[in-house]
Amino acid sequence: MASGKESPGQSEREKTGGSVPGGNIPAGGPPGDSDSASDHQADVNRDAERVEADKAKLQSRSASDASRDLERADVGRSGAERQAEGDERLRVERETSDEAIDAERFRADAATEVGRTHHQASAKSSADLLSREQESHRKTKTALTTREEFLAIVSHDLRNPLNHISMAAQNLLEGAGEPQEVKAIASSINRSAGEMLRLIQDLLDIERIAIGKLILHYEKHDISEIIKEVVGDFQGDAAAKEITLTGEPEPGCGEVVCDRSRVVQVLSNLIGNAIKFTPAKGQICVSCAQTGERKDLQVSVSDTGAGIAPEKIKTIFERFSQINSQDRRGIGLGLYIAKMMVEEHPGRIWVESKLGEGSTFHFTLPLRSGANP
Repeated sequence: MASGKESPGQSEREKTGGSVPGGNIPAGGPPGDSDSASDHQADVNRDAERVEADKAKLQSRSASDASRDLERADVGRSGAERQAEGDERLRVERETSDEAIDAERFRADAATEVGRTHHQASAKSSADLLSREQESHRKTKTALTTREEFLAIVSHDLRNPLNHISMAAQNLLEGAGEPQEVKAIASSINRSAGEMLRLIQDLLDIERIAIGKLILHYEKHDISEIIKEVVGDFQGDAAAKEITLTGEPEPGCGEVVCDRSRVVQVLSNLIGNAIKFTPAKGQICVSCAQTGERKDLQVSVSDTGAGIAPEKIKTIFERFSQINSQDRRGIGLGLYIAKMMVEEHPGRIWVESKLGEGSTFHFTLPLRSGANP
């Protein structure tokens, strides 16, 4: 790069108007010197241009550096602000999150406390319930033991003396040479003993039903024979009241698989009630027939008694139910026991009655014609 200093030859020539001392050379000089001067001037011009260009570049570079410094400062401030804003958002988010966590923890603790309280209450309730159940079980066991003892007492200690009374009365009735008055008394004693035995049997059956110990023994039996037998047993009681008692089973009623003694008990209760509530000169008829579906056998006991009021029919088979509250000729167990016995076979029992016209009690037993027990 050319410097801004003047060369010695150039300065001297410019001062002397283009000549040098000691010669008479014109200012323009020879042709060769003129070309050199032009070249020199071009070099000077170029050097000046280069200097101006360098200055412009330096100024531009300085402006760029200043601009970059300003941008860097702005960028630095913006980053700091962004960092501060980010920190503030993070702080707010953390505070919000902490509050949510604290609230959730509070709710969880409250729920846990409620659950613990409920569990403690439930545990206490369960313990109380268990204690009550144990006490109830103890009382039930005691009650069952008492019932079993009661059954044993009634079965042996009461029935045995009554059996002896009944047998003694029967001997007097059958004895030869006994006065008629004695036989009449013996007959009354025998009937009373029989009624007491039936009452004891009813009480025993009630207790067996209550504790689930009623057991039936099933065998094949001809229902017509059972009807004839029971009707025969009650002929004396019916005759004493001048009541006509008949048994009219239809031919071919068929056989049933049943507990014979329990069917006899049902018929005895129904016939005994019919005699009790049928006036003198009345009629009682026991019949049987197959149902229309030929699946069941229906036994019926009809009387010409006073009949039953409609409101009584709804409750007549309940325990201790009485047709007439003023009539204490029984304790209201006969029909309840009859219902239990029939339903155990299984069958059903019902009554049809009209006041002043009499009543008809029906019960069914499953028909097992030709079947094995």
